[in-house]
Amino acid sequence: MAESHTSVPKWDATPPAVDDTGTSYAVLGFGEDGGAVASAWVAELGAGRPVWVRYADGADDTTLSALREQLRAARVGWRLLLAGPEADVLLARSVALGHGAVPAEIRAHATSTALKRVHCPHCKETTLAGCAVGETFGCRGCGCTLVIHHHVSRRGSAYLGYMADAEAV
Repeated sequence: MAESHTSVPKWDATPPAVDDTGTSYAVLGFGEDGGAVASAWVAELGAGRPVWVRYADGADDTTLSALREQLRAARVGWRLLLAGPEADVLLARSVALGHGAVPAEIRAHATSTALKRVHCPHCKETTLAGCAVGETFGCRGCGCTLVIHHHVSRRGSAYLGYMADAEAV
């Protein structure tokens, strides 16, 4: 059943344009497809603007640490451009928001929504699941069968899971 009210991001098929009002930019591309989008953004920015670019397989600790360094140095006019699989983009966006960035400074594009980070309210673990909203999977923390709910925490970078058989318990 489709929900009329949801916090699940609606990703456009084409990447958003660069915010050309920025004075400096951080561009992160995850995976091959995200890297291609990031490269197009860098080309769109052209020469003469401070641009930090990083290409990574995913939003791992090293990449997120480098993003935190960029956030510490950010000043008025700084912009963040993120592209790649939804799980990586949402995690990097969450790190940026947690370190003082505001949504208006961030442009993001998901190249795939196949994998989702899902928060288990029972054990507090976050599991990477290859399921769609409404489908079930096993929590890696407690083993509960969870349904992926149509709610995404933008700050927590995860979908909410709930126990599939909660009514039977």
